[in-house]
Amino acid sequence: MVSICSTIGAMNIAAVNTASRKPQTEPQGVGLLIKVFQILALFTDERSAWTQTELAQETGLARSTLSRLVRFLCARSFLMEQRGRYVLGYAAIDLGRRAQLQFNLVDLCYDLLEEVAQVTGETAILGGYDENRNCVVCLAQIPSRHGGLRVFENIGNTYPVYAGATSKAILAFLSDAQQSLVLGGTLTPVNPAVRFTAKKLREEIADIRAKKFVVTHEETYPGVGGIGVPLLTPRGQSLGSIALGAPQHRLDQKTVKRWTELLLDISRRAAQRIAGSSTEGPEQ
Repeated sequence: MVSICSTIGAMNIAAVNTASRKPQTEPQGVGLLIKVFQILALFTDERSAWTQTELAQETGLARSTLSRLVRFLCARSFLMEQRGRYVLGYAAIDLGRRAQLQFNLVDLCYDLLEEVAQVTGETAILGGYDENRNCVVCLAQIPSRHGGLRVFENIGNTYPVYAGATSKAILAFLSDAQQSLVLGGTLTPVNPAVRFTAKKLREEIADIRAKKFVVTHEETYPGVGGIGVPLLTPRGQSLGSIALGAPQHRLDQKTVKRWTELLLDISRRAAQRIAGSSTEGPEQ
């Protein structure tokens, strides 16, 4: 995703602009750029290789236009041909690598985490998905202001992807392959009193995907509940999550409803930032 969405920074705009000199309402070259990104956006984890015929059918572009754009992308190593099918090339891969190194979820979302902590008074946690270790990592947290009982996590702590609000908000929006890896593995309880099964988790995943949030009870620690929302790419896949954790007795039905509405708004605004939107106004 990062490599596709970031390619605008490295495209040869001047070369594209020479394609048309006619007056138009958009800046010169924008129409062709839209077509270029329409092609690049098709290359996903689930579908990494395409023929020209398939690209033309999927995009609706004329075969002649599609062929010229594919040659353009291949010449600049954004695509490469392998046995009659096209895959992302080295330029796209390198661009994605550089973008990923510069992408910092903490910097992007920390003020939103502060807002959650300030409004709720409970511990706010920013989680990130570690694909290599197939776990969720605590990237940042702001502890509760409440005296006495409160939730606390150490930055850098890892959690199973299937336990707790921070993790389940991420799990629900992973790819099918990543979910299958989790559900096909050992589902060791974090709190021994709460056990997990693949069947139950599949049902929960469907519910979380529909609602865009998750509420959990005592899945990580006895007496602790959580509410979590995902941080999603423009393709709707998980990058991380923002969640709040609190003693169960402070999470009555009315409070859960109020904090859920806040977190859904936070998730929406975070998604706008991740997608590069310049505004975060109220949802229309």
